[in-house]
Amino acid sequence: MDYKKLDELNKLRQSGALTEEEFETEKQKLFTEDETTNSCPSQEIPMGLQENSYLALMNFLILVPYVGWIIPIVLWAMGKNSSEQINKQGKYILNWYITWFIFGIIFVIAFVASLPAAIASGALSNVFGLFGSIFWLLPVSAIIGILCLVFPIIGGIKGLNGQVWKYPLSIPFLK
Repeated sequence: MDYKKLDELNKLRQSGALTEEEFETEKQKLFTEDETTNSCPSQEIPMGLQENSYLALMNFLILVPYVGWIIPIVLWAMGKNSSEQINKQGKYILNWYITWFIFGIIFVIAFVASLPAAIASGALSNVFGLFGSIFWLLPVSAIIGILCLVFPIIGGIKGLNGQVWKYPLSIPFLK
């Protein structure tokens, strides 16, 4: 029952904008809407959770060491048919995983490709030369680490509020 709408109807009736008959008709519509939404519930969400809790769990479990990459995918596979929002969030998470995997490969290739140039220039002959050749590695690694921590937290908070959150910087492989 949408009590806000019922309260608005009551205020309109008290102000004279609605007659008693119109008020009763609209009130009955609210009751009918409530009965139809409750009489045919959507498919049950796995583990008996509410949708917003399930969305938050999918995002927060990314932070679990060693298995954080697989648990949200399993949760998505279990719940994608029960809710459109769960299906969307699962796709966004999987897109994020695939994107960061590709970024990681590019990152490693760029690092490995920079080593021969550093060796050829003699930069690796001392400690400072080695540090100079991998100087770009430290800030990029720090940024990636921060984003991998912050994005799931933001997604989890949005999920608790019942919102689906598209991870920034992710390439939409699954739509």
